Amino acid sequence: MKSIWKTALVSTMMLSLALPAVAASVVEPAECDNVIVAHRGGAKESNTPDNSLAALKYTQSLGCYASECDIYITADNKLIVGHVDNDGKFNGYYPFEATLEQIRSNGKLANGETIPTLDEFLDQTIKDGSCTKLWIDIKNVTKPRQLSQYPIAACKEACRIIKERNAEKWVEFICTSNPEVMAGCSSVCKAAGIPIAWMSKKPASDYKSAGYDWSNMNSIYMRDPLHNGKRTIDEFNKAGVKLSVYVIDEKETKDYYLENIDKLKAITTNHPAELLKRLRAKGQ
Repeated sequence: MKSIWKTALVSTMMLSLALPAVAASVVEPAECDNVIVAHRGGAKESNTPDNSLAALKYTQSLGCYASECDIYITADNKLIVGHVDNDGKFNGYYPFEATLEQIRSNGKLANGETIPTLDEFLDQTIKDGSCTKLWIDIKNVTKPRQLSQYPIAACKEACRIIKERNAEKWVEFICTSNPEVMAGCSSVCKAAGIPIAWMSKKPASDYKSAGYDWSNMNSIYMRDPLHNGKRTIDEFNKAGVKLSVYVIDEKETKDYYLENIDKLKAITTNHPAELLKRLRAKGQ
């Protein structure tokens, strides 16, 4: 009898060795040594197309805290990563009126890439277990008219895709200043357990009263070396509202925000490699 059990045990072990190992899912990013976000993947710095997989890979190679990208929902409920033109169109179509196939068939990115989807961006984000998160910008639809249902639908579908991949810790949202869109997206993200920032010039008290704990503020609304806006870093710090600032590209603003980096959640820039080099030289 022992011989039979021993034979069965050996056979089982041999079978397990013969089967391919199942890779463990990467459920959270590695620890990051910075809070630099690459605007559209640092496309300007790397000379790659905006919102391309090449730009995302560049950001990952630098070890940035996050890579920012923009999403839109299509007529067949797919999420494309890209940025509409001045007419509110993508490859000649309003995104919500065309299918993914129609939009893709009308042209590729300048480097020959097929227009990417959020699924593809998420797969690239999590596959190597890097520290770089994805900052997903929920864009407002204002052309041909204000259509708040589409950005909210995009947020819902994005959250579904993220949760399906167990990728909640890999993603943070930033949302248009439109109050209706932010209210709708905030409730969706809160239910999904994914952080979301409101990109509004409102005072910290408005964020607090609305239950929003994070502001992604355009630097033109800030009081800093190049601007004379009403908002300050101290205002948000005292209110207990996290603050990130974009797009920090001029020398004076780079110097100012790097000096105050400990008071900020993040800095978004088109020059991530430069800012990372300066931070790491200072040991920050």
